[in-house]
Amino acid sequence: MTNHIVLVDDDHFIHRIGSSILSKHGIDVTTLGSGAELLAYLEDNTPDLVLLDIMMPEMDGFETLTKLRKFEKHRGINEIPVIFLTSDETNESESKGFEMGVSDYIRKPFKSEILIKRIENVLNRQQLINRFHEEATIDNLTGLLNKSATNDKLEMVVRRKPGFLMMIDLDSFKLVNDIYGHDAGDKILICFSNLLKKLMGSDDIIGRIGGDEFTAFSVSFSTKSDLQKFSDNLNSELTTEAKQILGEDMDIPLGASIGVIYLRGKSEDYAEALKKADKALYQVKNNGKHGFYVYTDDIAPDDSCIMDLETLTKIMSERNVAASALKLDKSSFVGVYRFVMRYAMRYHRNACKLLISLYADESISDKDALEAYEMFGDHIGNILRRSDLLMQVRNNMYFIVLTDIKEEAVEQVVGNIIRNWREKHGDLLRITYETEFLESELLYTGGGDKLWVAVVDDDEMNLKLAERILTKSDINVSKLSSGEDLMVFLKDHRPDLILLDVNMPGMDGFETLTKLRAEETEIADIPVVFLTSENDTDTEKKALKLGAKDFIKKPFIPEILTLRVKQIAELLRLQKRLSDEVAKKTKENEQLFLNVVSSLAGAIDAKDTYTNGHSSRVAEYAKEISRRYGYNMKEQSDIYIMALLHDVGKIGVPDSIINKPDKLTEEEFNEIKKHPVIGSQILKNINEMPKLSVGARWHHERYDGTGYPDGLAGEEIPEEARIIAVADSYDAMSSNRSYRNIITQDKIREEFVIGSGTQFDPRFAEIMIKMIDEDPDYTMREGGKD
Repeated sequence: MTNHIVLVDDDHFIHRIGSSILSKHGIDVTTLGSGAELLAYLEDNTPDLVLLDIMMPEMDGFETLTKLRKFEKHRGINEIPVIFLTSDETNESESKGFEMGVSDYIRKPFKSEILIKRIENVLNRQQLINRFHEEATIDNLTGLLNKSATNDKLEMVVRRKPGFLMMIDLDSFKLVNDIYGHDAGDKILICFSNLLKKLMGSDDIIGRIGGDEFTAFSVSFSTKSDLQKFSDNLNSELTTEAKQILGEDMDIPLGASIGVIYLRGKSEDYAEALKKADKALYQVKNNGKHGFYVYTDDIAPDDSCIMDLETLTKIMSERNVAASALKLDKSSFVGVYRFVMRYAMRYHRNACKLLISLYADESISDKDALEAYEMFGDHIGNILRRSDLLMQVRNNMYFIVLTDIKEEAVEQVVGNIIRNWREKHGDLLRITYETEFLESELLYTGGGDKLWVAVVDDDEMNLKLAERILTKSDINVSKLSSGEDLMVFLKDHRPDLILLDVNMPGMDGFETLTKLRAEETEIADIPVVFLTSENDTDTEKKALKLGAKDFIKKPFIPEILTLRVKQIAELLRLQKRLSDEVAKKTKENEQLFLNVVSSLAGAIDAKDTYTNGHSSRVAEYAKEISRRYGYNMKEQSDIYIMALLHDVGKIGVPDSIINKPDKLTEEEFNEIKKHPVIGSQILKNINEMPKLSVGARWHHERYDGTGYPDGLAGEEIPEEARIIAVADSYDAMSSNRSYRNIITQDKIREEFVIGSGTQFDPRFAEIMIKMIDEDPDYTMREGGKD
């Protein structure tokens, strides 16, 4: 596809030269003479790249770029990459451009090969970014927007555009999965999505927000007649397409129910409008389905509808269950808790018991405290999964059961609960917790290094023959006579391999393997080899398509049976060794990276004779603050590394300034103030850890906006940088400096009290004050733990 580039320059000679070079390389070029012309042009056009001159009369390149980014944000479109053009030989404008987000810099007069190469680099990088953006916003199955992207886009669009907001639900879709399987269900979802795109306008927005639920916003429909036509065509064509997919004898009442609300585009609240569209959808569900209903304010409240078995079934099976934990009162919780515990132990699932206790700040009233405790319960429910259980034991205490969870994930879950609460409500509550991890009973896996094979065949002679052949090769064998027996056996046993007969009464081999692969536990991954006396290629193809590893003919030839089984066993062992080796190497690489970072941090500190160990202490303090704030183990590790490298930019500051014992001149201090930007430039290209540069660039920003280098304020400052700023300031005060000795602990505490809300984020200042209060011996200081 031909790329389209806009060249913006007030010099017409540059237009001719640039157009000539770009056209020779197959690039479409549009030339414009000013920033104002560019902004007007973009109202109806979207180029792949803009080449923008800096020095132009009236509106220069910097102002044009600023207005371009505001225009893109207002329109809700992706940023167009911009390359600055300049004949300026100094570095100041280049540095300013990069800080503003320009993609590259090209000096005039052009050199053809450099111009083309830089453009290609930017376009290739932009294609990669666009691909990542698409992967993050597109539903993989249907190609529609995913839930998050749909909500983000519609929240913005409904405030400024009139149109119909629709909740669309596939009627009776669950039956497709139950009867025809999930592959057929996926085909129906893809088909339905394609019909939505076909029957709606090109400017309409469509997204998949759940399994069989969709949201759409149409600016192309203008009347109820349009909606009626859309609904009729959608239901009619869906039936036709479904029969082509599932067969002409398909008699499932597939269709679409559509709840609609008209929005005037006058700053309507998207979440509230979606609730109303959902109410309209229920009207369709309760009145025969396969149609649409437009919301009106006189829709009867939920408790006025007739409640019968059919209605209950619709509510429980048709709609998606709320994506939150099951919150129960004490009497209901006991029975469900016992059932879940029995289920977890019986089917070898892990679980974790979690008790969270809350303590309100003394400054708030009892009534406000009770409201806060209740809010926290709702917060927990929204954070946890549907399969988790939640009970309020006392006003300030919640008991939680986390089901089917790995032990290492428990801290992450608790961290998410605490951190997300504090992001919204600050330190309104002090939160403590205790956990008890319940590991399920170990499954019987045969033990030792011997290969363990389960042989499934309804013929007793075949079972005995397979057992005799395999045991001679030192292989453990379990004999089972049916697919049903195998499924029961696998509840408590995990053989390494299954030899499965194709033709058996009851469940045949194909049905058994299908059920096995549909399991949500590790038994679904046990390799299966089919046994058959048939010499039929279609049977073999079907078996391999279902996921069989191999095919062995009966009657058995001992050498072939043994060889095939051992080959698969060797492959399994190889995969296990490879997996272990990858895990080992990953751990070694992580440790190596940490050692390199620690060495680099030590080298940075060594530049300043008065800051030995500063970076490592800042990293420890930042990690502890983040732990107390609710970061999980991975996030704590990340902020530790970010803090280790927060002063890496000092590499670019002369030693004579860093080690000067006297007061710095204004010019020298300005040199020191460059180290955050230098550090950010050093670290920003480490793609494996894209946030690494955050601590380096913004640890000298202040909460009130008076810091440097960018003058960010409040929540504009990345959270990790706000944490590192607190840790950095604490270590600076609790260490010797060329111009003063260590400051007393009481004085440091006072500084954090005064600086809370001005220099420091109040939440993290409060955590540091508590850390100080818990350190009566003043060990948190330079040399304090020696």
